[in-house]
Amino acid sequence: MRSGRPGPLSVDANGLQLGSPPKAAAPVRPAERPPPERYRRLPTGAHGMARDEVARDQRERLQRAMTELIADRGYQAVRILDLTQLAHVSRPTFYELYPDKEELLLAAYNDIAARTATTALAAFDRKGPMEVRLRAAMHAFADLAAAEPHAMSLFLIGAFGAGPKALARRKEAVEALERQIQASRDRTPAPHAADLTVKVILGGIREVAVARLHHGTARELHKIGDELITWAFSYPAKLPPGLDATPPGPRDEPRAERSFSSERARRAQVRLPSGRHDLPREVVESSQRERILDATAEIVAEKGLAALTIPEIASRANVSHETFYEMFKTKMDAFLSTQKVGMELALGRGVQAWEAHMPDWPRAIDAGLRGVVEYLVAEPAFAHLTIVDAFGASPETVAIRDELLRAFATYFEPGYTLAPAGVEVPAITAEAVVGGCWQVLHHYISNDRIDELADAAPQLTYMMLTPFLGSKLAAETALSSPALREHEPAHEPAGA
Repeated sequence: MRSGRPGPLSVDANGLQLGSPPKAAAPVRPAERPPPERYRRLPTGAHGMARDEVARDQRERLQRAMTELIADRGYQAVRILDLTQLAHVSRPTFYELYPDKEELLLAAYNDIAARTATTALAAFDRKGPMEVRLRAAMHAFADLAAAEPHAMSLFLIGAFGAGPKALARRKEAVEALERQIQASRDRTPAPHAADLTVKVILGGIREVAVARLHHGTARELHKIGDELITWAFSYPAKLPPGLDATPPGPRDEPRAERSFSSERARRAQVRLPSGRHDLPREVVESSQRERILDATAEIVAEKGLAALTIPEIASRANVSHETFYEMFKTKMDAFLSTQKVGMELALGRGVQAWEAHMPDWPRAIDAGLRGVVEYLVAEPAFAHLTIVDAFGASPETVAIRDELLRAFATYFEPGYTLAPAGVEVPAITAEAVVGGCWQVLHHYISNDRIDELADAAPQLTYMMLTPFLGSKLAAETALSSPALREHEPAHEPAGA
């Protein structure tokens, strides 16, 4: 169980602060650089190796280089020059093997995805009770993560910083894994689209693993694995009646043709009077900074991080290039500030609702979740940037995200004391439920179905409470939420 709570919330010119703002500290890596022999060139001249053996060795070196550089910098910052220098492969040879760095990423991703699936399924494919088999698969996954942390980081988060091909490949891999897990849970061939349990379980395991990989403590996963399986088995195979959620599917219209601007952002664009005015300088700078952050969020939500440019930020924010550089050194600095403000404001909205409903902890969790959802629905650009586009963009974005998710988890501490008699809630539960529900939010937002999140809130409340209270009481709390009654249609008086 975690101890301590986030510091007091306050608002200043830079946005909402959580005590002191989270620091995007450089992550601790298990190995800063691999031994030189891993990238040693093949002997020149007559070496007796077939051409396909040489090409295979070169591909392996380039794939290792890609996984390690992504872990250090994020995909967007990796250059082909960096890859060829680290792998000791010439630039012409690179282009003989891969048309571009995206194809190299896909090859590296396919390799670790296939090896992860093979390793886990081999451990699972044994005789014995289901829980024992799942624990074996979890330990096999943990051992692979400890042995190859850079490759596992690529598998879990690296694809998010890349292009649509990598994301499509990741989606295929995740959906295949969801089908396998669902079939093992309730003997059905495919997951029920309205039941988010498997997404929560996979998301929780993924987030716990990402945090350990980020902090260079992947070896902890073997010990934590048993706790994660115990947590996963706290959810019954069937969802209680009344908690189905509308399954989100991708929208038909292109992403760039949709507006992600919020009402607040549109008001901010016309807040200052034109021409000469007597407004204090700090008011002007605060407005300019807010518009830059809004513009950054909207551009990234519409076009992706790769399309973000300083000229477009300045144009959309209606500020000069000089004003931008007075506030941010680079576009990535603006991106990181936007991510931090968006996550802190989402947490702040949830904390305010949580505190308003304490000491009724189950009701406070429900209210806090709905507070976060309301913020995401009201601020679609910030929702997209902070939950979808920032995931895996760079080690700094992972650091900010990890700090805020840990802050969310502290609000689950009272739940450990509410468990039914004889039930011991694993210490990892708070971190796992927050990570699992965060991944469901990602699922809805990445499919541009933010407006449907409110319909999924009752099931998410159930997912958050079940490991602490049990399925029955969690379902009763979720289905009796005051927020549900607020959305019910008014009934006409009898005889009207």
